Amino acid sequence: MVSYSIPMGYESLRTVLLHTDPNLRFKIAQRIPKIRLTEKAVPLRIEQLSLEEFKTTVNSQSYTLGVYRHFHTKEIPMKIETGNNWEGVSCDLDQGGRRIPNSFTPILNGDVSSRMENTTDRQRDTEETEQGYQDSLRRYEKALEKINQLESEGKTILMTEDGRGIRLHLQLKERLQLEIHEYRNDLRSFHYRRNSFSPPISCFIHLTITQGNVKTIQRYVYNHKLYEAAKKLNEILFANRPIIIVNKLHGGRGFNDVLRLPIGLKISANSVFGDNSQIVPISSILDHSRTLRRLDIHFRSELVLNLQHNFVKNAEKLLMYAHMRIIDQLAEVLETIENQQVQITFYQSDNPTANDYFQLMQGWLSTERNVGSVITFGLRTEFIGRNILNLVRTQNERTESRYRCVTVLRSNDTKLKVSYGPLLNEVNLSTLLLEARIMKA
Repeated sequence: MVSYSIPMGYESLRTVLLHTDPNLRFKIAQRIPKIRLTEKAVPLRIEQLSLEEFKTTVNSQSYTLGVYRHFHTKEIPMKIETGNNWEGVSCDLDQGGRRIPNSFTPILNGDVSSRMENTTDRQRDTEETEQGYQDSLRRYEKALEKINQLESEGKTILMTEDGRGIRLHLQLKERLQLEIHEYRNDLRSFHYRRNSFSPPISCFIHLTITQGNVKTIQRYVYNHKLYEAAKKLNEILFANRPIIIVNKLHGGRGFNDVLRLPIGLKISANSVFGDNSQIVPISSILDHSRTLRRLDIHFRSELVLNLQHNFVKNAEKLLMYAHMRIIDQLAEVLETIENQQVQITFYQSDNPTANDYFQLMQGWLSTERNVGSVITFGLRTEFIGRNILNLVRTQNERTESRYRCVTVLRSNDTKLKVSYGPLLNEVNLSTLLLEARIMKA
């Protein structure tokens, strides 16, 4: 008996694609060219999307690009082997095989750049660098020569210039030999470039697709720049689509990244997570007709920028991660922040006092707040929580106190409720959550 398969209709195909995992859709479209236009036309829904300069992660699957260096000799320099094992190096290479800093690459149409104007990666092919390598090589060669001499004399202790004794052992000698080998290889790249020689390596664009513990590797001839390959990858995934619907959008590492994205990309996101330097750039690809439910900002510098940008002001909930050194700036910024919900979390290395939290709370309260407005902080100890409530009690006249709670009666028919309680999960060593909320009197 012969069985016949009925071709899937257009609308049925659209329905199936709409509910198919995005990564599976990418794979199907690459393998079946006839459905590519239909696949691109169906809205793409992604739970989590993370964008970095050379890495794109869609839900639990990542696509990472690098430059793989295949060495033509038996002995592979450790730096090259390490780079190959780490999914290739994340930059282009010059004629001598040396890395080209990413800050020298152009910004193309459609790219989203958080590159700072004064950013300058250290040039690695200067005469000063070469001289430094030569000096280091001589030091290691001299040390190895000294050890060989001591061994020939039957001695087991090497005396340093500051009078310390280092016991000679095989691992020390092997480490010196390894360093000598690495510096000689580094110096060869200057020789290759100076004399227009080709280094004994073949380079490839290295694509690693990772899903859990499973990795799939694809290599391509290195006839395009790495940033061009990153652009092409994201065009294959996202170009010529209607607005991409994303629940959680992550800006990746952020600092000085250039996201190589297709022209016209638009994302409708519920939540956005990123570095302070990314706020304005990443807003250019967002659909502003939809209210952002949550915005997480990490402040890694001392500059508190972009908080007056509409992208920030219109977020329903604003979460800020900061260092104590910018507390004064944060307190000033809180005077003008309009978000209904604000949360501030300090990094693990910081240990803010009750006065620090109270200063931030006062900055937030210095402007008129609507009923329902709330600011929260992560606390690490019950002691800090009690001291904050004591400050609230002593700095205000009309207060009411209960366990872990102080209520302040205000003159505009509202009251301020300050309280703290346990967190469900520890965040940056914080086990308690302090909340200051504006309520009806």
